[in-house]
Amino acid sequence: MRTGPVSVSLSSDTVIEGLFVMQETTVRIKKALANVSWLSACGEATLQHLAAHATLEQVADGTTVTWRGRQMTHLLIPAQGVLELSITNSQGKRHVINRQEPGQVFGLIPVLEDSEAIHDAVARGACEIVRVPQAQLWQVMRAHPELNDQIIRLLCARARDTYQALAAQTLTALPNRLARVLLSQVRGTGPHTLVMTQADLADMLGITRQSLNVELKRLERQGLVDIGRGRIDITNQAQLARLAADPE
Repeated sequence: MRTGPVSVSLSSDTVIEGLFVMQETTVRIKKALANVSWLSACGEATLQHLAAHATLEQVADGTTVTWRGRQMTHLLIPAQGVLELSITNSQGKRHVINRQEPGQVFGLIPVLEDSEAIHDAVARGACEIVRVPQAQLWQVMRAHPELNDQIIRLLCARARDTYQALAAQTLTALPNRLARVLLSQVRGTGPHTLVMTQADLADMLGITRQSLNVELKRLERQGLVDIGRGRIDITNQAQLARLAADPE
């Protein structure tokens, strides 16, 4: 019985298939990293260095990826799907803070300061998440100073956004605040579908669902959005941006 050649052939096929999967995973990891504008701005060498140490994880809908108070050991970057960030108080009241999509990064502050997660992070829909180990991130930061520059710029921009959001909470009318929150969830230009419930959007704004529904219906009548079950279609991003910029 000639089993030797068959065995070698199967083994070779397995090796080739394994190499192909590894290459495909590496490509997806690098694409997810390059989709983050401030990482992409660091250049090809930095992306290659990060990709060499990163892993790609498949996460099912509803999975809690990490939670507030848990030690953060990896930088998390959605390659596909949405991570919903929230905080729950001791009475069980949950507040949705934000949603992270491809092109965004979760856990930067706790990873940099070697501390715990600030928010709970739950997968909404099936997700692919790139994980960059904390130790390797610091290694890349030492090897590529341009990454430090981009992180400083990012943290400054986040601080500015936080101050503006706090001011808007008390000084800006609800329609304008709603427009700003909707735009903050949009990547790129043109029509965009936000897969989220009105309850979560109301939570982000700190208002009741009934109040939100009134404002969304108004935007829908103006042709700025289209409301569906569990989704909000941005149909006129330019006009929505004008509303968001209006100080009144």
